[in-house]
Amino acid sequence: MIEKIYLLSFLVVYFLTVFIIPSVRVKRKTGINPYVFKNTDTAHDFLGKVSAPITSLIFIVTLVNLFYPAGLQYLAPFTWLEISALKITGYAIIHLALLWIVIAQVQMSNSWRVGIDHSAKTELKTNGLFSVSRNPVFLGMLSTLAGIFLIFPNAITMLTLVSSILLFQVQARLEEEYLKNTHGETYLNYCQNTDRWF
Repeated sequence: MIEKIYLLSFLVVYFLTVFIIPSVRVKRKTGINPYVFKNTDTAHDFLGKVSAPITSLIFIVTLVNLFYPAGLQYLAPFTWLEISALKITGYAIIHLALLWIVIAQVQMSNSWRVGIDHSAKTELKTNGLFSVSRNPVFLGMLSTLAGIFLIFPNAITMLTLVSSILLFQVQARLEEEYLKNTHGETYLNYCQNTDRWF
């Protein structure tokens, strides 16, 4: 029971740390709302609409595990992956991923956005974790979902992971197009030296 409560608590802290706290910080420092997805029919805003419900599936799995653990059998579990070593690995991954994301967000400083902000020219970050990956926050989020899959290997967590990989691949390319148009040759040189993911 303690493990189940801890995991749900971790996800709540994760959500606050990854999305709410940096958004509030940027809003207070700059006066800019860092959440820039809108209610339009563009590819960019469509990604914003579908990301939240897909990610919420992780909370649903965790709540089922806490309040109705027998219900996990209806989520098409991959029982052959229910191994203690993989579960421990999953816990290690989600904690390291959170640390990675926090470091990346601190390095982003006021450039942090949820979506693409076409109305402001943010500073191009190329140092720290951004010298290892052009998308360290996305990479950390995908790592988190991979860790959750190892903790709960079932069809729902796999669907969340695979769907998020596809969504982030599209989102990263949209952001790259924006950054190329905004920073020009500087960004192209950065791309030549740093991979999209790692």
